Amino acid sequence: MLDTDIQSISEQIKRVRKYIKLKILEDNINFRNHDEERKHVYDLITRVILHGESHSALIIGPRGCGKTTLLNSVLHQVSQEADVQNDALIIKLNGLIHGDEKIALKSITAQMQLENAVGDHIFGTFAENLSFLLSCLKTGTDRTCKSMIFILEEFDLFCHSGRTQTLLYNLFDITHSKQAPMCVLGVTNRMDVMELLEKRVKSRFSHRHIFMFPNETCSDPLTSCKRLFVDTMSLPTSLGKRRKDKRKRKKSECIQEDIQTDRYAVPMEVIKRCNMDVTDFEIDSTFIDEWNTHIQELVNDDKFMDVLEKFSYYTVNEQIYRNVMYQIISKLSSSKPYIHVSDVSSCVDETVCPEHSVKLLQSLSILELSLVIAMMHGLEIFDGQPMNFEMVLHRYTKFANTNSSTQSVPRPVILKAFEHLHQLEIIVPIRTDSTGDTTTSRVQKEYKLYTLGIPVEDIKEAVKGFKALPTEINHWFNSSVM
Repeated sequence: MLDTDIQSISEQIKRVRKYIKLKILEDNINFRNHDEERKHVYDLITRVILHGESHSALIIGPRGCGKTTLLNSVLHQVSQEADVQNDALIIKLNGLIHGDEKIALKSITAQMQLENAVGDHIFGTFAENLSFLLSCLKTGTDRTCKSMIFILEEFDLFCHSGRTQTLLYNLFDITHSKQAPMCVLGVTNRMDVMELLEKRVKSRFSHRHIFMFPNETCSDPLTSCKRLFVDTMSLPTSLGKRRKDKRKRKKSECIQEDIQTDRYAVPMEVIKRCNMDVTDFEIDSTFIDEWNTHIQELVNDDKFMDVLEKFSYYTVNEQIYRNVMYQIISKLSSSKPYIHVSDVSSCVDETVCPEHSVKLLQSLSILELSLVIAMMHGLEIFDGQPMNFEMVLHRYTKFANTNSSTQSVPRPVILKAFEHLHQLEIIVPIRTDSTGDTTTSRVQKEYKLYTLGIPVEDIKEAVKGFKALPTEINHWFNSSVM
């Protein structure tokens, strides 16, 4: 193969990787399935923007089922049908960031672009602040106000029991009293979120719930997994090089027109948001046809479908699936321009096959892992007899004293780490044969007897793959019992 051919293939593969990575990581607009739920959200938002109504609703579903993507998809569609930029304000808050009312108010003011209007005004309550912001938005002789759409991600964190729910109360109160056209949409994975709300907040909420469950519209997870693979990995024909009759026009304009109707294309809004241009992804039409044919042949391969079936029944979280596809597409190169079943199988095995206990052990702190090793050595010495905290502490202290590089840790910290191992069920209390209960509660916690709840083989596997494990602890683990 000539050097020019290799260079051409390398450039094509580079653009394929770049484009598909963009689809995997940044495309949060294209939405699949859940047509009824999507129509429900679409109706709520259009009624607020076009008719000035006020509504509130909760979108509830497990992580990775597409709640945020549904909202982005609806907002993208509405922006093409109405003048959202001039007729509405979209304000996004996240419970992880804006759980405090003061922080939330600053974010609301910034997203409304009313920092200059607020200036040095001093307000007594959150409600007074919000009322002032609404009054600043009213314009015209009839003093009409722009429609507002509040999207509250991690909604359950706004309902924290240690804080007052002032933000939720005031937002729901506006929708209830119709002071201004407003739609409040909460997004959460907590099914019991209503139990977290205060009575005054519940009284102003519309009690409209939109539930989203993975594979609800498709009884076969494999079918859904296969469709997602084809949609994500296939290339749009609009990326092909332009025909002669279109060369007179701007190349980017031609591609943009085709992208609007191409099933596998990334929306232009996503490309612009990433500060890219469609011409950056222009690929030879012949290579696009060959690539899409390869993807279709792949999903018709029995070995590939076996791997996909294994993964589809392991998890329904689309984000985990996208992570696997990202690993697969990252392995493409000029020497390996197509996806091999073996690559897919290895990526899936790394995600699915590792034992949960091994991953759990590798997530422990150095101190916690040291206590596990101390108990493992102790069980070997005492021929499998259970141990209490004092016995484990004695073995750990003996190791720490013989290694000057090991940092001394206070006893309460070690006890807390030991209790954490119990909570994770890495160590388990022994049970009596007579009653089936654990050791009596009247025994001090330092003297309750425990044994390992994880096989020694898993501990060996975890230590072997433990990142940044100190050399002394590695030697201690592999050495004979002290």
